[in-house]
Amino acid sequence: MRKIFQATLGACALTLAMYGTTAASAAEPTGPAGGAPIIGGHNATETYSWMVALSNGCGGSLVAPQWIVTANHCGSASSGRAGSNSKSSGGETVRIDRRSTKPGTDLTVMHLSSPATGAPVKMAQTNPAANTPVRLLGFGCMSWPNCRQATTLQEIDLTILPSSSCSAGGGTANDVCVSGDRGHSACHGDSGGPAVTGTRGNWTLVGETHGPGDNRGECATSTLYTGIAPHLAWINQQIGR
Repeated sequence: MRKIFQATLGACALTLAMYGTTAASAAEPTGPAGGAPIIGGHNATETYSWMVALSNGCGGSLVAPQWIVTANHCGSASSGRAGSNSKSSGGETVRIDRRSTKPGTDLTVMHLSSPATGAPVKMAQTNPAANTPVRLLGFGCMSWPNCRQATTLQEIDLTILPSSSCSAGGGTANDVCVSGDRGHSACHGDSGGPAVTGTRGNWTLVGETHGPGDNRGECATSTLYTGIAPHLAWINQQIGR
C-alpha cells in the first residue's frame, strides 16, 4: 500500500487514499470540488480545451468527445468542467454517466452523457524518453504541508526521468516519472490530471497523475504518472476506436 494524491477535505485539510492491487476497491475522495495549484507552478499560459476539473476535486483529460482519462483512486465524479482555466466558471460543464477501470492499474476512463465541444488531446504512442521536457497541469496544492488554495489552472514545466527513478514510489517501466523537489511538484488535488509533451497548441498526453515518485513524502518530490502509451490499446478499446 502506498500514499497517493486525492481531493481536499474542507478548505485546507488533506486526506490520503490507499492504492492496492485491486483498483476497483479505491474509495472516492470525500472532499468537495476544490483545490489549489501545483507547487511552484504559475497561471496557465494558454487555454487547454481538453483539461477537465472533475466535480470530486481531481483532474482529467478529454481524449475523445465523450471520454475522459483520469485516475481510479479519484473514485467517481458526476460532472466536470472542461476547457477552462477557472475551476468554477467558463468552459463547458460535462456530465459523467459511467466509468471503466483497467484491472490492476490506477487508470480509469469516464464516459460523458453527451459529447464535449472542445478538441480532445492526442494520446502518446510511446512513453517519452528520459530528459524530455514535460508540462504538468492541475488545481492541486501550491504548498505542502500547508495547502494554499487558488482558483486558476496552474502549469509547470519539468523533465522526464528514467522510470526507475520512481521505483521507490511503486513505478514500473509502464509508468512515467517526472522530476520534482520541495519547490516544484504535483500534489494533492492534481490526481488524475495530465502530464503532456509538445508545444503551445500541440500537446500529447503521456501520463495521468498517480502519486509521489518516492517514499520521502506525499508531495514536493518526483511524481509518478500512469503511462498512457502502454495502456493505449485498452483505452482505445474502451472508447470505441
